[in-house]
Amino acid sequence: MVEPERACGERRRAPILWSVARVAEMTLEPTLRSANMITGVWRQFGVHAFEGTLTLDDMARMETFGNLWHTRNRGKVVEMAVIFPSKARLGGEERARIAKIIRRWEMTRTASATVILASGLVGSMQRSVLTGLMMIAPPPHPIKVFGTTADAATWLAPYIQAVCGVDATAEGIRAAIDVLCASFRATGPAVPPGQRTQTQSRA
Repeated sequence: MVEPERACGERRRAPILWSVARVAEMTLEPTLRSANMITGVWRQFGVHAFEGTLTLDDMARMETFGNLWHTRNRGKVVEMAVIFPSKARLGGEERARIAKIIRRWEMTRTASATVILASGLVGSMQRSVLTGLMMIAPPPHPIKVFGTTADAATWLAPYIQAVCGVDATAEGIRAAIDVLCASFRATGPAVPPGQRTQTQSRA
């Protein structure tokens, strides 16, 4: 016979264990990776994380992968871009190429979020500039800029659920993004030691 207090404790733990199991089910499978970027996909939801210099070769691989993936996976998608702090800057050719890649499949997106993780005044300015550019030339879908992946995941959750299913909980989305980003940063970006930011040095 199970003691009343123990039985009660087991009942209290059951919902917690069930919730953890639900969160663990969602995994962003790394499908494209280079020294300074990674793309993870779960059903119709994709996350792209960047740190350091994104080369034209990286962009070519992104474009090829995107074309192939969309050919094999029809339907609407939701995407998130996560940009880690870096001193790297895109030149004119690189900016034009990445803009082309973003526009290529914009009609298939239900929503997208960009997370700029830089802190302080620099981060605020970068987020403000990007938000302003989006207002000048808005894409054909909801889009928003954030300072944390948690806030972005909460905002995107309803859109992700609409294309991926109701089991895509906000908690599961946040956890999956954290795991993908941690895996990416564990190997470290290809940035010379003298150019690494304080955030990168602590990682």
